[in-house]
Amino acid sequence: MIKEPDINHDCGNSAILNQLLESGSIDVQASPFLDCPPVSLDFPLSFDRFKAMMLGLAIGDSLGNTSEGMLPGVRRKKFGEIKDYLPARHSPSKIHLGYPSDDTQLAFWTLEQILTDGQLVMDNLADRFARDRIFGIGGTVRRFLNNYHSGISWKEYGVRSAGNGALMRIPSVIYPHLKSGSTDLWADTALAAMLTHNDRSSTSACLSFVNML
Repeated sequence: MIKEPDINHDCGNSAILNQLLESGSIDVQASPFLDCPPVSLDFPLSFDRFKAMMLGLAIGDSLGNTSEGMLPGVRRKKFGEIKDYLPARHSPSKIHLGYPSDDTQLAFWTLEQILTDGQLVMDNLADRFARDRIFGIGGTVRRFLNNYHSGISWKEYGVRSAGNGALMRIPSVIYPHLKSGSTDLWADTALAAMLTHNDRSSTSACLSFVNML
């Protein structure tokens, strides 16, 4: 259950991001944007919208992942206009419809870990991603898991990949910042993104998307 946030912001993620920027360990360019806090939100309304957003993420993923990668003309020729769920390749049975993909899994695992820790703790998030089977896992996340099991630091797990895997799960990082927005939001976004996709295009897209959300 997504409850009202009771968040500890003393996590030091902004300091970690600054260290990574100075050392060049994160593939993103330092920008004045990172020093500008997000606009303040009306909390009760934003909390309700956050819950609706996460539900919409799961529904949209379940509707779309069964034809992911198809050209629009090919998709329409095969399925017409998709208005309901189609059988997913990784579902336990072909009669089971509405299964989400790894994108929803990782988005909700991110939220689950934030709820557990009261903040974004990178080592714990990496542990959560590696704990259970990921359905429909992509090549970049598979390489992330290989790095995870090699015993290196979480700061080195991320792969130089401009795929959209980080972008698909990134809305979850908004949760700790609904009551009091600060530049910690950008730090959490950048670190959560680089955990698997340490790529300038991917991380910049995640920051832009979170800013819009």
